[in-house]
Amino acid sequence: MTDPIRVMVVDDEAEIRHAIERYLAFQTELQDLVIIQAGTFEEALTRLEEQSPLIVLQDINLPDGNGLQFIRQTKKKYPMVQFIVITGASDLDRAMEALVYGAADYIKKPLDMPMLATVIGQAVNRCRRWGELLWAEYSETTESMDEIATSPAE
Repeated sequence: MTDPIRVMVVDDEAEIRHAIERYLAFQTELQDLVIIQAGTFEEALTRLEEQSPLIVLQDINLPDGNGLQFIRQTKKKYPMVQFIVITGASDLDRAMEALVYGAADYIKKPLDMPMLATVIGQAVNRCRRWGELLWAEYSETTESMDEIATSPAE
């Protein structure tokens, strides 16, 4: 059994946040997700600090800030977080800019839920692979430290 992956949905429209959460709850391949919701820039920063999501679905337009600013700011401190930008058709240029800032992908509104599930599934797979790589690296380091500790002193 694997640990659940936290996904934060950041959108000022509550109905969009709830629709995403409800849809993902019924996707059997994504059953091990924990969904966190935030409606503002400040709320998203707090949830990021407190709950450590690995995947963030980020709306570009928020009432108290810019989603691009949020990505740029948080990618510096949390480089492993994968951002998936949620954007209206008029914001496609800004979605491309988000990719430059480190977003993994983007989804246009109105949301194509099956496509969203696919993109989230890809992000989950990347999280799992990265976790395995980090665990392997940690195990190698621990084994090396054990060898140093058990080798006879010269």
